[in-house]
Amino acid sequence: MQKNTTANTRFRTFRAVSVLLVIMSLFLSGCTGRNDVVIDVAGQDYEFETEPVCRSDGEPFRLAFMDLGPPIESSYLCLKGFAEGLQALGYISEGVDFSKAPQDFYEYYDFMLSQDLGPYVSFDEKPYMIGEGNDDEIAAQLSEECSAGRLDMVVATGTDPGIFLKDLGLDIPFLVCLATDPVASGIIDSAEDTGDDRIWALVEPNPYKRQFEGYRNMLGFDRLCMVTVNGMDTITGNPLYREKAAELGVVVDEINFSEEESLKDDYDEKIEEALRSADLSEDDAILFAYGTMDDENAPALSSFAADAGIPSLIGDGDSISENGGMMCLSCFDYEGYGAYAAMVASNVFHGHNAGDQPCIYTSSPHVVLNMTTAKNSGFVTTFDLLRGIDRIYR
Repeated sequence: MQKNTTANTRFRTFRAVSVLLVIMSLFLSGCTGRNDVVIDVAGQDYEFETEPVCRSDGEPFRLAFMDLGPPIESSYLCLKGFAEGLQALGYISEGVDFSKAPQDFYEYYDFMLSQDLGPYVSFDEKPYMIGEGNDDEIAAQLSEECSAGRLDMVVATGTDPGIFLKDLGLDIPFLVCLATDPVASGIIDSAEDTGDDRIWALVEPNPYKRQFEGYRNMLGFDRLCMVTVNGMDTITGNPLYREKAAELGVVVDEINFSEEESLKDDYDEKIEEALRSADLSEDDAILFAYGTMDDENAPALSSFAADAGIPSLIGDGDSISENGGMMCLSCFDYEGYGAYAAMVASNVFHGHNAGDQPCIYTSSPHVVLNMTTAKNSGFVTTFDLLRGIDRIYR
């Protein structure tokens, strides 16, 4: 899961998102007497309290948003889902027209701050971006705000922000979305018991294995090249790709880069150089795992693959496919994650422990296809295949 969007997704994803539909219908119908909704979570009943509340002193809950800079598409979608989820629950005024908000993380955040959100929630004047050289300052500021009682919750996107917050040990709850594996990375103990009353993290079961198998079912490959970054396994899901390939009997020719190499200015050129030097004659596809193909290098790398007659598959990011990558089969519903986190936040506002809230969320997959790249690759787009595509870029 990257910091680590779909017609059917809204109902099928863990059945939690269906609660939002119920919630919205309650507000639209004016039925305000019902304060909770019961859904089935992992075989047991669980209640989400949907009546908006203020702090005990009558002030709005103050929220901070944290990400690993620079924010990417998934960060924006999660923020959007969280804000609009809060609005569906009544925590943000219905007079805020989010349809007019820019489709960019920072611009969306600024738009939100410029609005009259109402009496229930407010946000810090800027999002906190770790990994950009000022982590110590961020830690000091968050600690000071908590000590002064000016901050009530932090919502974080990604593995690194989740680890950062856990190590910081704030005395307020925090919610983590988009962590690839929050259990393996130590953010929480398990999906059933987070190990800390203040910590909640969303757990998406086996998305990388489901994605790899989906690609195999769609393309029928027996051998593929996989471009990866070493040392980022808790973020990238690369070990899960390798495990699923072994289970399916798929031979993987891996081109691997170090994390240090991935941060250098000539990284894009190094990837293309490594591909040109590799023997790809027996590979049926190239899978660009997280940290390799992005929006900027997608045109060049996908063109190289297309010229070689090889489909380019994306580990994560619809926008990468829009910029040239042939196909992205995503098992991540980023906007839905944010909307679900809003429901968890509501329960916390009502006095429930963050660590007691259900963590598991299973997204329905969706597929995007760059038709121009597919044509240039010689990839045959059958009618049956196109019926399963959710979005086509040309």
